[in-house]
Amino acid sequence: MNFSLEGKVAIVTGAASGIGEAISRRLRGAGARVFDADLNAPPQMGNAETHDFRRTDCSQPEELAALCQMCVDRFGQLDIMVNNAGIADAAPLHEWDAARSERFWRLHVLGVQSATREAAARMTPGGAIVNFSSITAMRGFVTWGEYAATKAGIISLTQTAAMEYGPAGLRVNCVAPGIIETPMAMAEAPDMVERNARIFAPLGRIGQPEEAAAAVHFLASPDASYITGQVLLVDGGWSVGPSIAGLEMAAGATPQ
Repeated sequence: MNFSLEGKVAIVTGAASGIGEAISRRLRGAGARVFDADLNAPPQMGNAETHDFRRTDCSQPEELAALCQMCVDRFGQLDIMVNNAGIADAAPLHEWDAARSERFWRLHVLGVQSATREAAARMTPGGAIVNFSSITAMRGFVTWGEYAATKAGIISLTQTAAMEYGPAGLRVNCVAPGIIETPMAMAEAPDMVERNARIFAPLGRIGQPEEAAAAVHFLASPDASYITGQVLLVDGGWSVGPSIAGLEMAAGATPQ
């Protein structure tokens, strides 16, 4: 096995909290130099001026280009790009207006497309790009239609980028989490979120940011050198069917 990232340089977007913060810690622990990006500096960062961090609006292509170039200027290279920045919101389709939809499309689709392009332009053979989609991209979810549509777009972009950048020796893959215990996921009705995880995930529990970070570490590592264009679901089995608790509820039992 070769999970060491010694000598590698990575960018992680959405690194201020949740999955992004866990990814940054995981990659640093494996030996990589990590350049964090977010709209806000992580609270634990202290003085952002002395930390490898750039405030970045990942919905703006020019800011992503500046981020990638600053990373190369500082470290001399860019080997791993993790496009984790995202937003979440739920509402019936008839409540989505153009302005609300545009926020999601600009960040999840245009942002990932731009970051992938800018990172690939600065990578050498062996580079790895890991994008973040969602289990919602794999099936219909009531009230999550616009979010799911943009996350499905990320999968399509990942597959196309894998084909186009493969000849340059670059790999492009995607992680699709299920319910992960992050501040964004738990911001409203945390009891309901945990209940849904018990009901719908065969593992019967909510996922942890570190579990999603582990998937990124693998896809970015040399051990994944022949893996590209793939979607790795980190969902506790939700995508294959409900938990036993969910089946019992469907049969009329009250979930515990």
